[in-house]
Amino acid sequence: MWFLLGWYDIKQRYRRSFIGPFWVTISTGMMVGSIGLVFSTIFRTPIPEFLPYFAVGQILWIFLSTQISESCTTFIKYQSIIKQMSIPLSVHIMRRLWNNLILFFHNFLIIAAVLILIGRGFSWKILLAFPAMLLSVMLLFLISVTLGIICSRFRDVTQVVGVFLQLIFFFTPILWMKKVLPADYSWITDLNPFSHMIELMRSPFLGEFPENILWVYMLVYISIAAVTALFFLGRYKHRVAYWL
Repeated sequence: MWFLLGWYDIKQRYRRSFIGPFWVTISTGMMVGSIGLVFSTIFRTPIPEFLPYFAVGQILWIFLSTQISESCTTFIKYQSIIKQMSIPLSVHIMRRLWNNLILFFHNFLIIAAVLILIGRGFSWKILLAFPAMLLSVMLLFLISVTLGIICSRFRDVTQVVGVFLQLIFFFTPILWMKKVLPADYSWITDLNPFSHMIELMRSPFLGEFPENILWVYMLVYISIAAVTALFFLGRYKHRVAYWL
């Protein structure tokens, strides 16, 4: 059900459009190229080194932040269905997650283009991106369930999440490289879950092995998120329809 509904959302969003969701790819590609060139000059970092680092990080961030932001209003958006049909709340979360995954696959063309243009290409290490993406999707699903329930009851939390995502973006190594961070400020990335998620997925695209500790972090995050999501689902899933 969520698979078909996700496709339906994409078709409706780009109805009567000639190139459809590839408009997202074009606009994102222009943004990545322009900002990448500017900031490589500002940080005095070679373009072949900085541009792929930024391109992969930015596209992954768009996927993560969009899903988290939209999860806050998922149940509100589909309230007519929730009030009329008895289907699991997870279907609506997976619908939005699948929708954003489709857009991420379109933006993946940007990553491929950047790696090919700078001559880096792909190595077999990119296979590690699949388990990393799988863990990230699992974590996003669990976070989305919790936020969807909370924001259905307390609508102000949606605004709080939006402000938080804007701030955390600047504390996550996307526009800047982790190696330029002074040792005294390493806690900025060490205590940043988004930094761990981005780095775990980005390293294989850049032909590098993710640090082993990053896998441990992800499993810990998933465990915490699973316990939290199960608690909210078990206690409040029947109340969501009354809050909408």
